[in-house]
Amino acid sequence: MANNFTHIGLLQHGAVEAGDVFCGELETPLSKLGWKQLKQAFGRSGADWDAVITSPRMQCAAFAEWFSQKHDLPLVRDERLREIHFGEWEGCTPQEVMATHPEQLAEWWVNPAQVSPPGAEGFGEFRARVLDAWMDLGRAYRGERVLVVTHAGVIRVILAHVLQMSDERLLALNIEYGALTRLRVLRDRSGEWASLLAHGCG
Repeated sequence: MANNFTHIGLLQHGAVEAGDVFCGELETPLSKLGWKQLKQAFGRSGADWDAVITSPRMQCAAFAEWFSQKHDLPLVRDERLREIHFGEWEGCTPQEVMATHPEQLAEWWVNPAQVSPPGAEGFGEFRARVLDAWMDLGRAYRGERVLVVTHAGVIRVILAHVLQMSDERLLALNIEYGALTRLRVLRDRSGEWASLLAHGCG
């Protein structure tokens, strides 16, 4: 039975040059600190994984490409693992949004599943594509260990699904730059069995 489990590591990308801004569609490279965070934690751990899956955004894909080449691992880019599009908030800091739209930001913090920034991707659409990717991971990599390089929002959606949390509590999950969340999943015709092994580890 143990060999049928897929072991999945959800890796939040490192710090980016754009700083702490709303960054969904925005392409921004990793900062020097971001590279340091990821290389210190994962630069020598290639033996722990059988494949690497990444969001196509450069803040994820750059490290995924480096890591997969360094350890001779297959690499797949999956568009479904992109962060949610933040619409008019893209490239803005929370402080900047607070200065111009304080009530809107406050409502979003309380219930991100029901309140979206102007022009943003709908949460339902975002959640559907992320969980579609999650389902495929369990089917396509059965018995393997897969490193998934992605974004905080994606990790929150998957964790909420596994832990059966309400979507309204998503922002209660703290996702640090360069942190790894480890999950184990078994999926067959009768259903899915998933468990959280570790959260926020390096």
